[in-house]
Amino acid sequence: MSLQRTGKQLLKRVLISSGGLTAATRVASPAAVVLMYHSITEDPALTEWSIGVSQPRAAFEAHIRAIARRFNPVSIDDVCDFASGRRQLPKKSVAVTFDDGFADNHDVALPILTRYSVPATFYLLTGAMERGKPPWYCRIRFAFGMTRLLQWTESGVVYDIATDTSRAAALNAAFGIGASKTGEVQDTWVRQVETALEVEPLTPGFMMTWEQAQSLKRAGHTIGAHTVSHPNLAHVSAAEARSEIRDSKIAIEKELGEPVQHFSYPHPALNPEWTPATIEITRAAGFRSAVVTSSGPVRPGDSLLELRRIYGASDFDQWLWNLECTFLGRAIR
Repeated sequence: MSLQRTGKQLLKRVLISSGGLTAATRVASPAAVVLMYHSITEDPALTEWSIGVSQPRAAFEAHIRAIARRFNPVSIDDVCDFASGRRQLPKKSVAVTFDDGFADNHDVALPILTRYSVPATFYLLTGAMERGKPPWYCRIRFAFGMTRLLQWTESGVVYDIATDTSRAAALNAAFGIGASKTGEVQDTWVRQVETALEVEPLTPGFMMTWEQAQSLKRAGHTIGAHTVSHPNLAHVSAAEARSEIRDSKIAIEKELGEPVQHFSYPHPALNPEWTPATIEITRAAGFRSAVVTSSGPVRPGDSLLELRRIYGASDFDQWLWNLECTFLGRAIR
C-alpha cells in the first residue's frame, strides 16, 4: 500500500472516530441512502469463481448492527414517500436492498435482519429461480475460473486466457456479450461458452425458492423484481426489455399473491443500464419505483424510477465512510 493511500485511510479513520462526519450530516440537506447487497456467505472466497459478489456474514452483521444503532432503518416505500414529498424521514435514514435472489439472502441474511429489526427489499431474478440455475453471469464467471484452456474463441475473435490479467479481460468481454442477450438466446450462448471452455455447468442450488421468498414476505420484508434473465436493459431491444420487466413482475405476483411495486435494474456489464425508454416501460408496467447502480443519496424531488444506491463495502471503516459521505452528497472514493 502506498504512503498516499495509507495517509488517506488514516484520515478516514480519524474523521470517522472523531464524529466529524456524523456532525456534518446533521446539518446536511435531507437525504436517505439505499444500500445494495447481493450474496452473504460465511466465506466469500468459496464463491469467488461462482457468485463473485458475495460478502462475509460477519461484515454484513456489523453493517446491520450499525444501521440499527447509529442510523435509522427504513423501507423502500419510506424512501419513495420521502422522495415524492409525501413524508419526512429521520436524519441518516438507510434502506437495505438485495439483488438477484440468492438463497443465502434467506438462510444467512434474514436471521441477521430479524435480530436487529431492519427491513430490507429483495429484488428477485425470476428466470434463475424458476430454473433453479445460477444467473448467467455466475455461470460465465465459473467457466472462466475453472477452465484449463489457454484461449477462448468467440465470433472469430481469439482471446488469450493464459494469465490472470488476460483471463480477466476476456471475462469482461464475455460479460459484455452476455449482457446484451436475453432468455433462451442468452442461455444457449452460455452453454456454448461452457462447452468451448470444456467446463461442466455450475452446480444448481444458489438461488432461493419461492417458499423462501414467501418466508421473507411473511417476515415483513419487501419483494421486488429484477427481470427474468438479468440482461442490461439499455442494450437489448424495446420488446425484450418490455418482456423482461413485465414478465418478472407477473411471475412474482403469481407466486406471492400480492402486487409487486418495486424494480431493480440489472447492471451485469456495459453502460448505462437504463434509458428514458426503459423508464417508461417500468412506469407502464405499474412499478412505483426502480433502483439503479449509480451512486448517490436520495433526496426530495428525485425520480422514483431512478433511485440511486451505494454498494455495501465489506470493510467496515470504508462502508461507514461511504455511507456518511453519501449523506453529505460527496463522491465516494
